Amino acid sequence: MGNVIRLHKEQTVEVTPAVAEDIDYGIEVGIPLLADSIERDGRNVPLERVLANIRERRSVVWLVYIDGEIVASILTAVMQHPLRATLYIEHLGGTRIREWMSAAMEALVDLARKAELDGIEADGRHGFDKYMDQCGFKRTFVHYEMEI
Repeated sequence: MGNVIRLHKEQTVEVTPAVAEDIDYGIEVGIPLLADSIERDGRNVPLERVLANIRERRSVVWLVYIDGEIVASILTAVMQHPLRATLYIEHLGGTRIREWMSAAMEALVDLARKAELDGIEADGRHGFDKYMDQCGFKRTFVHYEMEI
């Protein structure tokens, strides 16, 4: 097997929070990747509030790199419930999700454990189940809305 040529190299996936001096960079490159998700939720939380939450350190932008290229972004916050605290995935967006989702979840689970949080939560659209199921999430309820 010494003459076997590898046509595909292993990808390097890196998931890093844009904190401290990197907050503005996280906003600059991460928010455009989250634009569709933020727009969908804009009637509840407008872009201006999302940006303020990041700058006030209430939310954290995570950047997802594959082989050094930014392909996705995740926005998280700590959700304080009366009986527990969780890491809440506010927004998620980008490309090539199948290639990085499990690495991203490993990073978020690691953070949640170190912060002694009780779990991780996320809301999502139909079809997102296939990614979340693979990462160990279970569907606990469906959210309905009626405009009046």
